[in-house]
Formats: sequence, C-alpha cells, structure tokens
Amino acid sequence: MSSSLKLEYITFDVFTEARFAGNPLAVVKVPPSATLTQEQKQIIAREFNYSETVILHEHDQAIEGSRDPTQTSLPEWNIGIFLTTAEIPFAGHPTIGTTVYLGSQIEAARGKPASPSAPIQGRVIAKAGPIPFTYDPVSRTSSVEVPHDVCLHDKVLTADEARFHGLADSIVDSLVHPPRFISLVKGMTFILSELPSVESLRHVRAGLKDVNVNGQLDVQWHPDGTFTAFVFYVRLGKSADGTVKLRTRVVFGSTEDPATGAASCALVAYLSLHHPEHEQVEGPERFEITQGVEIGRESHILLELTPDASHTRVERLMLGGSAVKVMEGSIWV
Repeated sequence: MSSSLKLEYITFDVFTEARFAGNPLAVVKVPPSATLTQEQKQIIAREFNYSETVILHEHDQAIEGSRDPTQTSLPEWNIGIFLTTAEIPFAGHPTIGTTVYLGSQIEAARGKPASPSAPIQGRVIAKAGPIPFTYDPVSRTSSVEVPHDVCLHDKVLTADEARFHGLADSIVDSLVHPPRFISLVKGMTFILSELPSVESLRHVRAGLKDVNVNGQLDVQWHPDGTFTAFVFYVRLGKSADGTVKLRTRVVFGSTEDPATGAASCALVAYLSLHHPEHEQVEGPERFEITQGVEIGRESHILLELTPDASHTRVERLMLGGSAVKVMEGSIWV
C-alpha cells in the first residue's frame, strides 16, 4: 500500500503507574480530515503487534466543548479496538488507556478550573456501543461502565480435561474447586481456576492447548464460536476498607496476558454471585486484582460490582485503572 497519510500515535502501559509494566497499548489518532478503511485500520494494528490497538477518531468539538465544566452533554469520541486479526466490540485495557488519555486532554484544555479535583466525564463509542467514562484528575485514573451479559455455564473442567489441555499435574492436583466456565458477554469465555496460594500460582505455565467448547456451553453465548482463556486466581482476603484482594494469571494457548480487564470482570462476577465461600455483601463491592507479576509486567486492576436485589445478576460493573505514556510518534499509511 502506497500513501502519504501521516497519523500521530501514542503508546501507553495500562493498569500501572510505572513504565514497562502493565499491558502495552497503542492509540492511533485519526484527525477529522482523514478517513481510514477497515483494511487500513487492521494493517495498523498488525504493524504495532500489541494485543490491542485503538483507532481514535478525533474531532475538535469534543475537546473545545469540554472547556466548560458546566456543560450538560458529554464529549464523545468514536474508537475502534483492534486485535492483530479483527476489530472487537470491547476490551478492558484499551478502553482504560484511551479514556485516561482523553480525560487528561480535557483537563489540559480546561486549564486551572475552580474545582481542580472535580471528576471529568466523557464517552467513547466502540463496536459494543456507548461507554461512559469518569476520569479522576487527582489519582489520574479512569473508570468505565462495562457492557456485560454474564452467563455461568453448567460445564466444569474435569481433571482429565485439564491435563489434556496442558495443565501440569501439580496444578491440577492443587485446584481448590473444579474450574467453572463463565462468559462475560457472548463470544468471550473464561475458565476460572482457583489455586490455594501465591506459591502455587507461580508454577502456572503458558503453552496450553486451545480449548474447543463447541457443543459444551450454552449455545446462545457462542453462536459463532468464543474466545476462551484460563484465569488462575488466588483469593487474598480483604483490606481494611473491605476491598477484596486477588492475584491472577491469564493464559490462552501459548500467551500469558499481563492485564486482562474482561477476565477480571468475569472473575468478580463469579465471586460476587456464585462462589461457594465468598461472603455476599449488600450494595457495591470493590475488588483489586494484581496480575502479570510472574512475567515482569505487574498490573493493578480496580473493579466495583453492584448486584441486583436478588443477588443473582450483575446490575452494574465498573472497571478502573491508570495508564502511563511510553512512546509517541508518527505512522504513515
């Protein structure tokens, strides 16, 4: 492809305040005067070769209009979230990284407001639909309301199946409960595998066989197949303010992800609503997940889940975290 279109990009490490930790993300800014085809967007994502790349469609009115903190309409931006192979409806760390950037841009446009600690609100529109966000200029974190359609499947992973998919005998033998299958949304499924200690978590290895769940899960949650990953987790109790603390590792095939927002959302939904030993609480419950330690990319993921009155469904699910800028430059397409 030969063209002279020059686009600016910024890369971030997400779910961390330290560079070279967390989960890398590229945000490619497309000005109002430029138009990209879907093929060009996909080529850009392949070139960065990150787990996800965001195509951010800029427009001057969003930042200019946000100069007035009393405005009633939210500034909004269209985004595309791309794997190296396809656009996806939603993913956690791309949304957090992008909204931290946008929140900081709004903050800079406002200069020195009368209430410098006042939260900044906006909205991004992804393939999943509108996603409102709130940026905290004090903590420099963003939180988003996560689209969800949670389904805990009847299927559990047997010990023989676990060994077949590549789990070591020491891991299989130490599982606290038979692993459960849970879908956060249609087409996104996680195998929740509880381990008894951080020490046992260290022995988890990538290089697992891909899991084919066709015919084994509720079919309406994977009509066109489903992404499936193992989530290994350890419950660490609660902090003084009641926040539930967890350590996790997320593995799909030969890959270990340093920070996985969607997997974290699925895990806390299971814990809050279904885990046999989790103490149910009234109202919103906060969680903090530490992931990626064992691969040198420590990440901290913040979540808040509000169940419905029956405590059988998720009413509201918030995902939050920070992001730090690592690189910036230009890409020609």
